[in-house]
Amino acid sequence: MATSHWRLIAAISCVTLFFHAAIFAAPSDKPPFYQVQWQGKSAYLLGSIHIGNSDFYPLPEQIETALSKAKGLVVEVDINKVDSRALLQKYGMADGTKGLDWQNRDKQTVESMTLYCASRVNVCQSIQSFAPWLQATQLNLLRYNGLGYSTDYGVDAQLMARNKTLPVFELETAESQFQLLATFDSQEQWSMVRDAISVSDDELLSLITAWRSGDETELDTIMQEQMGGEGDTRIIDKILWQRNHTMAEGILKLMDASDVPAPLFVVIGAGHVVGDKSVVQLLKQAGAKVTACWSGTCL
Repeated sequence: MATSHWRLIAAISCVTLFFHAAIFAAPSDKPPFYQVQWQGKSAYLLGSIHIGNSDFYPLPEQIETALSKAKGLVVEVDINKVDSRALLQKYGMADGTKGLDWQNRDKQTVESMTLYCASRVNVCQSIQSFAPWLQATQLNLLRYNGLGYSTDYGVDAQLMARNKTLPVFELETAESQFQLLATFDSQEQWSMVRDAISVSDDELLSLITAWRSGDETELDTIMQEQMGGEGDTRIIDKILWQRNHTMAEGILKLMDASDVPAPLFVVIGAGHVVGDKSVVQLLKQAGAKVTACWSGTCL
């Protein structure tokens, strides 16, 4: 079992987005950013993270310029259309998935949570009715909050809030994301909880550092660590690679549609745009021209 399951939660956008200050420029940031050209149309593709702080904004000038040209915003999930209460009840509660005994924790989990909760009684009581994957999500967010990061400054949330006049198109549904996390078995989900507790601050911050610096090799390495062991690709295949096909197909379908304006600005989790099974590679394989904007010329 992987020791990095907390990263699975960072790869899913909608869950973290459920849950202002002075603005400073971040001119040195170079998050994954591309231009996609397909069938005579153009779109911009930004790899995002779903937590942040005020000094992420405004985004680098090239990204802000692309945003100013955009006629539509494409996201993983349009959070303004989400019935979070219904989805949490269906997929996120301890008794929400039949056939899995969420309360039957293994000895390692009991020991880990007992130690963690000793000084955080209120936190642990507030999440005890949740399914383990959702407990892991909440603990992960609390860890990031303690380091000064918040979902309020997540890239997806900020772009939707700042561009309310643009039509919004989604590549997935909130239910599909919740359903996916709920399909992990209880052993895998309790492992997510343990990892959310034990992961070091340095590991948490490494994702942000890699994103801000545009280190796509490091971002890919971080994602690969989700595999669960050498040669075991079950989890990353489910959480990233299968969804990459859905996203790449969705982007091209939108660009093909006569009633969808161009150019589009697409923002998806950074884990989906790096590596040899990424959305970027799938778009190229489909025949689209994809230009890395930091090393090439984007129009």
